[in-house]
Amino acid sequence: MQSFNHLTEPFCSDKFTLLQHGISDDPAIDVYVNAQKDFALLHPAPRVDYSDYTPRVKKFGLTDYKKGLQVIQRRYDKIAHHINSGHGSLLEIGAGDGAFLKTVRAHWPHLHLTAIDRDQNTLASRAANSDENFDSPVEMISGGKTYDVICLFHVLEHILEPASFLADIRQLMATQSLLIIEVPSLLDPLLSLYQNKTFANFIFSSQHPYVYSPSSIERLMAANGFQATETVYFQRYGLENHLNWLTQAQPGGNKEFQLTFQDLEPAYRASLEQTGKTDTVIWVGTRGET
Repeated sequence: MQSFNHLTEPFCSDKFTLLQHGISDDPAIDVYVNAQKDFALLHPAPRVDYSDYTPRVKKFGLTDYKKGLQVIQRRYDKIAHHINSGHGSLLEIGAGDGAFLKTVRAHWPHLHLTAIDRDQNTLASRAANSDENFDSPVEMISGGKTYDVICLFHVLEHILEPASFLADIRQLMATQSLLIIEVPSLLDPLLSLYQNKTFANFIFSSQHPYVYSPSSIERLMAANGFQATETVYFQRYGLENHLNWLTQAQPGGNKEFQLTFQDLEPAYRASLEQTGKTDTVIWVGTRGET
């Protein structure tokens, strides 16, 4: 077993073993998992230019398939009770094309919406769905801005230095502000239940230097001064997707599986969420006491 001292707390004291040689887009990068089996990292650490970013779902031609899964609406449904409690401003970091902000605006037209993202490819759409748009938090922090709700959906796993990143977010939060973070989970059922090697070779990629789980995201946030209020288990992909991986060893939809099992999909996803073995976890919390 080995340690990676460059990691932030609490992972710098964890012991790691090799989980997998090579990742989907770079055979020279390996995957290591800690002794607790709740946190994985890529080594050596990859570098990605997010000013010209192509998400994997677009890279593999899965955009229309993912839209059909209504992931954004289901995400909103999971956390809506945190947004509709009288808060006046919401910031999404890594807002992409602004699709989540568009969903929020449909429900709460008077909520002030702000977006942060460096991707120039989605700027026009993002700007159309927000009241303010920034490339980074720097200008907002220097101006003393704070927000009632701050959301990060599939952002934190891209960040090589999460401690300094979370410190910046902390400056954008007032005492009662709420932080909502969604990340892919190492407890994805294709990994933790089905142990599908083809999926493992696919899911680890240079865009995600770290892969968290419910317990490791909790440990990371606590170590950086945040206090959890809720953990939400969210299963984005369902039975037809899993069957396609198990039988066809590939991502994307399968029309035959979809038609055959469409009535079972809600119960299947709900069952996974009840066990906590989901492809996604949502951490909700505050900045904690100073």
